[in-house]
Amino acid sequence: MLSVVSAHSIAGLTDICYTKDGSHFLTCGQDGDIHVFETKSDQVEHIRCADQCHCLAVHEYHVFIGTNRNELEVRSFPHGDSLPSLVHFTQPISSICLSNSLLFVGTRDFKVVMMNLNDDSNKMKHFDGHQAPILSLNVYEDKRWLATSCCDGSIRIFNIDKQTLIKQLNLIQKSNDIETAVSLVKLDWDKKDHMLAIPVKNSVQFFESEKWTRKKTYENDSIDEAINLIRYSPCGTLFIVAYVNGQLSIINRSTFDICMNYSSKDAVCSLVWNPIESHRFTCSTMAGEYAHVDVSEYLSKPSSTPSDKLDFEIENDKMTIDDDDSESISNDVEIRSEDKEIIPKWFERASSMMTETKPIELQESFQSTSTSKYLESRFLLWNNIGAITCYSEQIQISFHDVSFHHSITIDNKTDKYTVADLSLSAIALGSSTTGKLCCILYQSWDSNMREWTLTTENNDKIELVSLGADFLAVGTSQRLIRLMSLSGIQQRIIRLQGPIVSMSSYQNHLWIIHHSTQGLPKEQAMSYVLLDIENDHYSTGPLPLTPKTKLSWIGFSDSGKCYYLEKSGHLSMLRYTKGKELEPLLISNLKQEAEKNSTTNYWLLGINDFDGKFQLRVIELRGQSFPDLVPWPLVSIISLPLALYQIDSEKSQLESDYLKMKLFNHSTDDDDYSNNERQCLIKMFALSCKSNREYRAFEICQLMDSVALQLAIKYATKSGKITLAQKITDELIEQKKDEEEEKQKEIQHSSSPSPPLPIVSHSISFEEINQVRPKVTLSTGPFTNPFRTKAAMNNTTTTTNDEFSQWKPSINKSRLGSTNKTTVQVNEVITETTIENEEINSINGKRKVDESEENGKNKRNKLQQFACNR
Repeated sequence: MLSVVSAHSIAGLTDICYTKDGSHFLTCGQDGDIHVFETKSDQVEHIRCADQCHCLAVHEYHVFIGTNRNELEVRSFPHGDSLPSLVHFTQPISSICLSNSLLFVGTRDFKVVMMNLNDDSNKMKHFDGHQAPILSLNVYEDKRWLATSCCDGSIRIFNIDKQTLIKQLNLIQKSNDIETAVSLVKLDWDKKDHMLAIPVKNSVQFFESEKWTRKKTYENDSIDEAINLIRYSPCGTLFIVAYVNGQLSIINRSTFDICMNYSSKDAVCSLVWNPIESHRFTCSTMAGEYAHVDVSEYLSKPSSTPSDKLDFEIENDKMTIDDDDSESISNDVEIRSEDKEIIPKWFERASSMMTETKPIELQESFQSTSTSKYLESRFLLWNNIGAITCYSEQIQISFHDVSFHHSITIDNKTDKYTVADLSLSAIALGSSTTGKLCCILYQSWDSNMREWTLTTENNDKIELVSLGADFLAVGTSQRLIRLMSLSGIQQRIIRLQGPIVSMSSYQNHLWIIHHSTQGLPKEQAMSYVLLDIENDHYSTGPLPLTPKTKLSWIGFSDSGKCYYLEKSGHLSMLRYTKGKELEPLLISNLKQEAEKNSTTNYWLLGINDFDGKFQLRVIELRGQSFPDLVPWPLVSIISLPLALYQIDSEKSQLESDYLKMKLFNHSTDDDDYSNNERQCLIKMFALSCKSNREYRAFEICQLMDSVALQLAIKYATKSGKITLAQKITDELIEQKKDEEEEKQKEIQHSSSPSPPLPIVSHSISFEEINQVRPKVTLSTGPFTNPFRTKAAMNNTTTTTNDEFSQWKPSINKSRLGSTNKTTVQVNEVITETTIENEEINSINGKRKVDESEENGKNKRNKLQQFACNR
């Protein structure tokens, strides 16, 4: 039994540490006090710090404390005078690790940072990638490695100098906070064998540091409780294991024999060795107590317990087998030493180059604009309509416009909804644990059909939900997209090539991102599927990503364009080409723009790209990874330039404005668009002229219309660019005029309806057409056509066949001859006839009579008579 001494009045996490000389040790607890003890006399000094203290470390004359005030507090040692804090966070600090002058800090908002205490600049290094609160940190100073354990279920090993991730091991059980975690998972380094010891449930797994594979495992079969921590002794012959039930075991490192077992009412949560007396360690418990343990007798006389030798014997058996294999191999080599030349040297080199293939970690599915699922209180969704927040046992739907609908509260004790979506007419909720889907039609006119539920089958888990104008899409773990109507009618089941990553809806469009194949090391290979449900159109293709990054947001803009954001900050768009294909374009980098504005990052909510504008609705993040629920975050609207080189220069800014007009304008025929385009091009042209870049100016002129070209010629002439002005005049003016005339003709041709073509059967002969054609009956009214007499006089010279084949519906008066008297008389008659026919046609709704084309011949007169009768 541990002989514990009470130190803190409130039970909970209690941390302990020694000074470098071993003269003092300090404890901190949930009562907010820091107790300073002298190692020899246990004389106590109290330092009041905060309401709660979670962890601490001592460096020379300073004490660093992680408190509930979301900051790293600094106190003087040993008096405890308050000093300015080093860094602020959005959540409390959960772990501190000190290695010489390097201070590592892990927080509950998924951050791990490093500060060099000997550097006055206080520059921090960040170790990113964590998706949940940090449980513990441990540093291997000689190898420059940092090991972290996180509530997202992973162990990560980083290179301290390069700030890069070396290895990630998904071993431990996931949780959403430290208080709900099964174990504290405080790991340690075996510096003799260069292995990492990780507590996994009720065992300790040892991973070698070359290929990061499991070398051996320690497990006590008589204890089913999880292990809180493991600590190696300074001499390297023992390691200590503490269980959550309060048991403490001292174990021989090489034989795995248990030297001694101690027990306590409460779990040991922290343990540190005395830097002077290497055979003594001090531990603290969850009850706010501490105890000293002397292990000097176990260093010379280790004892054993038969029940715990099983794993070690198995390991020894494996080692003996390996030794036997190695002996047989060596003997084989001796036998074949004479035939060594038979084995090619290239084969030896190739075999040495062969390495074990490592599986690629695929990105988990996520809902856009939702915060991490490992947080206890988080946002499930934030869009233009409202926000859905999830607390421990409640879900609240808040609308931005209160006059549209009041807020809705839903009990989440039993259903445990984890994903949600909100539209103008419905709310969709899904649970990945219970498999329940709920749809609330809060705008339904049917009072009996306000809510319906559905439960998945065959171990199919709900991963994502998305609401469109009149459909509901559910993404499941079986790589399926189930489409339903808002009333619950199941319509289609779409299969995907790989696990789903994210999806979003806009009106009748559904955009899906999924894994397509296993990517390169530390990279993702994804594809997209774009569905037009109303028009039944399906398009797919690969999704380009920046190397060694993941997706953080996908969605539609207010105009219906597809955008996606990567964790590296790159924002990209899928643009429709003229061939109706999707072209991926890089738009901007949010992370770089945030750093320019002294902000950690932007939390993207939506995009407005109407009328040549490009604006983002974001929440500014300062020292945090996700926005907090309290206080309610403020939405900012920012405008970003495109990701062009040298964007701070005037040339790149003008190019960015011109590209925005081209990419984000939906109507290019209105006057405002034409004027803005001309102004931008003229500015670019003027800047090129000032910079003596005439070739560039000429290329800009090729983008202008005829109006802008005239202005460019005037500017070039006034600027003394006579050669440029002449070249524009010679090569572009006439070309632009011809292009504009062709465009106008095409517009007129497309706008005017084409006359219906007569339907003629190819099997009917020309004589049959003649017989079928109706005869033209002459008018018997008071109007007398002068062409009728002409036709009667000359009807013997023209046949019906000639009349039909040579008749034209329109006659140009300008082509008539004026030298013949007969023609003049005919023209006068035609003029009178045309006036009379216009009056008649205005009454009867007939067509106008065309004028004569040539001089008065009998054949032409008869044709004119035919035209008048029609």
